[in-house]
Amino acid sequence: MSNLAQPLVIDAAAVDVGFFATKFTLGRRNDGAIDVDQFPSEVAPAPNGLVTMPFGKRPDGFVVEVDAAKYFVGKDVPNMVKSYGARAVSPEYSTTPSYKALFLGALAHLAGHFGASHHVEIKRLIVGLPLSTVGSHNLALKRMVEGTHQIALDDGRLPVRVHVANATVVAQPMGALFNVGLGRSKRGNTLILDMGGGTFDWFVCRGVTPNLQRCGAAPIGMLSCAAVVCERIKPNLSTDRDIMARVDEALRLSQSTVFVTGRDIELAPYLPEVDAELHKALEAMLKSVGPLDNIDFILMTGGGASLLSKVAATKLRDYQHLINMDPEPATSNVRGFHVMAEFLNGQMA
Repeated sequence: MSNLAQPLVIDAAAVDVGFFATKFTLGRRNDGAIDVDQFPSEVAPAPNGLVTMPFGKRPDGFVVEVDAAKYFVGKDVPNMVKSYGARAVSPEYSTTPSYKALFLGALAHLAGHFGASHHVEIKRLIVGLPLSTVGSHNLALKRMVEGTHQIALDDGRLPVRVHVANATVVAQPMGALFNVGLGRSKRGNTLILDMGGGTFDWFVCRGVTPNLQRCGAAPIGMLSCAAVVCERIKPNLSTDRDIMARVDEALRLSQSTVFVTGRDIELAPYLPEVDAELHKALEAMLKSVGPLDNIDFILMTGGGASLLSKVAATKLRDYQHLINMDPEPATSNVRGFHVMAEFLNGQMA
């Protein structure tokens, strides 16, 4: 049998198609750390042949095909999309062609990273959904992920076949649970507060077993926080994707200003309205979870964890001693998915 016919085997992998970014794992480094990469969760109509970037650089990304339509996805996609266009958080996100294009883009990055030239076999791949849709959309997403996907790595090369042998769909906060090692704990109740781009998820569990009556989600994420700031700076500014991304980053990194229309805008006047959004998120959580007196550990994770923690310091004052910040909040879920894939493969004790 020729070497060309031998598949490149990847035992464990994870993909997290989020609202702002698509993240994926690239295996473990020599020191045991899980490698993670990402690109913006945007899709652009595929150009007629890849456009050459300055100095002959090839665009960083891939052309993928979904339902006979071709899309460009990758790190250079912001240079190929219109700046304006409102983004709405939809419960049907995981069923859209855009979602599938982003997923295929993640597989293309995986195949390219490992130098695949013909056929990739992924034994176990974990993907996640918000708690608001994991119950209703997990089977459809599993069907989409499993099986064989044809992906063209670049112009002039034969497509690479990526076969996903087994796919598992989990609630996104479970990733953080495994990433910080709480998945092995069998004592006490854990509450995970996951402030993401499109939703705020809360997850109550004992060990890895969730209490479904106390888990839930609200459509209040970093998108809604950035939107209230943009609308206050200038009406309809929230339809500018580039500016929304700048405000999102400024809020997450606790920057004092954001650069808009050629000048630095002070964020302080708008922070009370951001806090009001976060208060609403925590109120929704408390109504769902109920009293927190039997919670033994609270983990704050997600890209907006640091922003949420400032409001939680007041809103959850009596439980501050239980709150722990995830050391890798923005990538915790996808890293944890990878750990889960290894666990399910029997690679971890």
